[in-house]
Amino acid sequence: MELPFEEGFTLGMSPLNGSLDNETLLGNTTFCKTIDQTTLLLFTQVLYAIVCIVGLFGNSLVIYVVLRFSKMQTVTNMYIVNLAVADECFLIGIPFLIATMSLQLWPFGKIMCKFYMTTTSINQFTSSIFLTIMSADRYVAVCHPISAPKMRTPFISKVVSATAWTASALLMIPIFMYASLMNDGQVNMSCNILWPESENLSGQTAFTLYSFVLGFALPLLLIFCFYVMVIRKLKTVGPKNKSKEKKKSHRKVTKLVLTVITVYVCCWLPYWITQMSLIFTEPNKCQSRFVVTVFLLTGILCYSNSAMNPILYAFLSDNFKKSFLKACTCAAGKDVSRIKLQINTIINLLKYYIFWYSEVHVIQ
Repeated sequence: MELPFEEGFTLGMSPLNGSLDNETLLGNTTFCKTIDQTTLLLFTQVLYAIVCIVGLFGNSLVIYVVLRFSKMQTVTNMYIVNLAVADECFLIGIPFLIATMSLQLWPFGKIMCKFYMTTTSINQFTSSIFLTIMSADRYVAVCHPISAPKMRTPFISKVVSATAWTASALLMIPIFMYASLMNDGQVNMSCNILWPESENLSGQTAFTLYSFVLGFALPLLLIFCFYVMVIRKLKTVGPKNKSKEKKKSHRKVTKLVLTVITVYVCCWLPYWITQMSLIFTEPNKCQSRFVVTVFLLTGILCYSNSAMNPILYAFLSDNFKKSFLKACTCAAGKDVSRIKLQINTIINLLKYYIFWYSEVHVIQ
């Protein structure tokens, strides 16, 4: 989406609906001259930096504990790993965004422009696809406990994950095709998605609707259907022929996945509302501070979703919480052991020096 500033200055946000350069956040709308651009941009960059650091650390920790500890390698957790990878692909684009905001141009070249646009956009589709897969997985585990062991295997989860990534990549072919550098008429280059235009419907509007339906609305509808059936099942008898502990485990995992989905919707729904509103926004209309701030915050909110998931796992899953603590304890333990080894080495060297010094003086 786009948000041009006065006097040609603009700011990049999301590749799905515009460009990443010094002319992008609110489409064809403009800042009113009374808005303090510097303060607003600085505040935005700080928030993006915090989200990036927290998100990359948290998702890296999720990936590490699932791959490191065999107890964590369940089917659901493997889907969570793929979701974490998608979130990291999304978050690594933030440094490019911050740099573009600061320099007011795209300095990374055409290849990196296509790379940034494609990888960041793939995540927006991949996240919704994996949340749909996780909902379907919960449906199978809870509502079809007899056939679930045959359907919920590591091999099938790998095939499903590979299919999801492939589908996301195919859906993003238009972005790879049309992402390119554009000269602003001076020396500054911007990374844009130059959609083909038609008389009845602009390329920008068409792709906004395309992305909304396939990347948000349709997955959300499927997720809703799966969870209506899951919750109905859990409220009645629960999984048949299962112990109370097993039923409790089903409820915990279902609650975790449902919470992750709810947070995803809360973070992305405002973004899509603003994007749909751009379709009906008058071009080059001067926007108030409030409107500009709302658009900026919705952009930050959708990025922050990628940083929230690891925090949700830590609070809602005992297994993740224990694994996180174990991983941090092991890392701290290694540091302590390394320090102890260094201290012991220094002590031994001092002892050797004292012994050598005393022997030399005895000989004299």
